[in-house]
Amino acid sequence: MPPLRIKIGANGIATLKEVKQNKKASKSYPRVSWDHLYKPCAVVGGGLSVQSNLDILRNWEGDIYGINDTVEYLSNNNIPSFLYAIDVTKVPYRVGSLVRGAVFASRINKIQFKHMKNKPLWVFDLIEDNPSDGIEGGPTAVCRTPHLFIRMGYRKVYYFGIEGSFESPNATHSSGYSTAAYDNMLIVTAGGRDYYTNAAFMLQNECMLNYLTEYKDFLVLASDGLLKAMLDDPEWAYVAVADDLKQKYEKNGFKGWSKRYTGGNKLWQQPEILSPQHL
Repeated sequence: MPPLRIKIGANGIATLKEVKQNKKASKSYPRVSWDHLYKPCAVVGGGLSVQSNLDILRNWEGDIYGINDTVEYLSNNNIPSFLYAIDVTKVPYRVGSLVRGAVFASRINKIQFKHMKNKPLWVFDLIEDNPSDGIEGGPTAVCRTPHLFIRMGYRKVYYFGIEGSFESPNATHSSGYSTAAYDNMLIVTAGGRDYYTNAAFMLQNECMLNYLTEYKDFLVLASDGLLKAMLDDPEWAYVAVADDLKQKYEKNGFKGWSKRYTGGNKLWQQPEILSPQHL
């Protein structure tokens, strides 16, 4: 029987008005260029495995890009990096004294540019905002990096702290606690182990799994956790969903999540693996 897979959709939080306003405000900043050849770069997310790779990053010879608040964590550990972000959030990203500059999607809120004053900044378009020349990928910042950084001229992209999972329900990010981690939680099994994750991470994991498999000469996963386990085990499968996600399925007529997961208090398991047409 095939491993259980479910479809997860993403709804963007940005309104068309917001995107237009933010793009207009970003026009005064220089665009990223595509005519260079750089040493391999490192893309660093907030996964806990970053903690075991700090010495590697301190001695990294190329550019380092910290996703969102990760730049503060890197700075606090004596690692200079560029802030990389694509979200429209109005909450300023946490940065540190060693942040070198930023690469932003043109839809980023202007408060992020003000927050980075006196630092070099470059912008690029997402394909949603510029169908002829925008950067393709999935719904998260990580998912846009393969197209963006290879197109910018980096010979390879190494990914640190991109686990796509949590060590436990109480350990989410190296850069700090995240309440958003508890939205739409899931358990996925891969390589004989169950991993805590959530719907947003799984959208990212499935997107990056495709990129890492298709372009393995250019993209290197230097992270632990669920994404690595999925890469190593093509038979990975969904095991359980949390109450909030279970309720969303039930509102759409799917009642299959009816058995408590024995490894956690508020996670629901299917009594049997259903065929894809039931999902």
